Amino acid sequence: MLTPFRADLSPDPERLIAHCRWLLSQECGLAVFGTNSEANSMSVDERESLLDALVAAGINPERMMPGTGCCSISETARLTKQAVRHGCAG
Repeated sequence: MLTPFRADLSPDPERLIAHCRWLLSQECGLAVFGTNSEANSMSVDERESLLDALVAAGINPERMMPGTGCCSISETARLTKQAVRHGCAG
């Protein structure tokens, strides 16, 4: 799924939440931060913040498979642990 960005190139959590809700209403799963490679252009903090925002907005983590891969093993482990803590499906 696409990650929406603002004009200043920062991720747009409000539009991301709305997009996820629409995708779920269409019976889609959510491959967050992965399928379009935009995650590699975001910081770990941005990705953590967006995943927290999705969960806080009531997006079911069991329907999410967040991309946690990074060039750094420690950052990959950090994002993977966060996804597991939230109960993400994949």
